[in-house]
Amino acid sequence: MKYWDLLQLTQAVSVATVDDSRPKVRPMTLITLKQRLFLATGKTDPKVRQLSKNPYMECLLPLADSSGNGYLRISGKALEIRDIMLKKEVADAAKFIYDYWQDIADESFILYQLMPDEWRYLKPGEDIEEIVR
Repeated sequence: MKYWDLLQLTQAVSVATVDDSRPKVRPMTLITLKQRLFLATGKTDPKVRQLSKNPYMECLLPLADSSGNGYLRISGKALEIRDIMLKKEVADAAKFIYDYWQDIADESFILYQLMPDEWRYLKPGEDIEEIVR
């Protein structure tokens, strides 16, 4: 899928989850590793409770160039990663994780993999988005 080319190892995105019936949006760092998407957070963060009730989320990556603004939206299910070796592989690639948790075995370190079921891409300067499900 061509959209992977728009992603770097890490990028700032807005992440939406649902708290009861209300959407909640916050900035996060999306980690792209071997065409897999990950998000790291702390166990006490409200999004952990929200995702345990409703595991669906959406990430928005704003895009811009000289022709205008656009975006990449990635929607899907968040799967909590418990495999310690995978958590270490992601943390070793995205070193900022060690700024928050010195040990990836720390129970307060939660890693999610976003399992995309929909990609929406609006090329900067365009008016119609592409949708891939």
